[in-house]
Amino acid sequence: MDFILAADEHWAIGNEGQLLFHLPPDMRRFVQLTTGGILIMGRKTLESLPGGNPLKGRLNVVLTRNPAGLEARHSCIPFGKLDVAPDGDGALVICRGMDELAACLRIAGTWGRQIWVIGGAEIYRLLMPYCQVGHVTRIMAVATQADAWVENLDEAKGWQLAERGPKMQWQGLRFRYDRYVNHEVKGLP
Repeated sequence: MDFILAADEHWAIGNEGQLLFHLPPDMRRFVQLTTGGILIMGRKTLESLPGGNPLKGRLNVVLTRNPAGLEARHSCIPFGKLDVAPDGDGALVICRGMDELAACLRIAGTWGRQIWVIGGAEIYRLLMPYCQVGHVTRIMAVATQADAWVENLDEAKGWQLAERGPKMQWQGLRFRYDRYVNHEVKGLP
């Protein structure tokens, strides 16, 4: 399991449920890396996606304590019915806790698909210890407003910068793609 995120110079990732910067090259990279995979996110992240809908071409797994609104809005696959891989056309599974998530991922892990943690901040905090690799778009700017941060991986126990990408620029915004490796990966319960 890996995670993917975009963070400013202070490791801020969002404000009021939205990304901090509009960066189309990073969105294209996100689509390229995650299509065909399994995405793990929180309810608020799902609601922030276009139309509040699961992303097409991926199995969308939502970890939430409050599934009622999602179940009313979306056709969901019960995590216990994942014995056959869904077609990947924006399928949605809701897990109500870490035990259900671990069971879901044990089943999904047999399909040979990459598993991605995509946010938000609470989900990153909860699942980063179980991730092997962090794909971080480092934006060389400081957001004017932010209300969500992730841990500074340059200082986090067990995490090490494995690759620092070249600096790029899009409409005056400088960024790079960094890759971090977790040397103390925990196993899901």
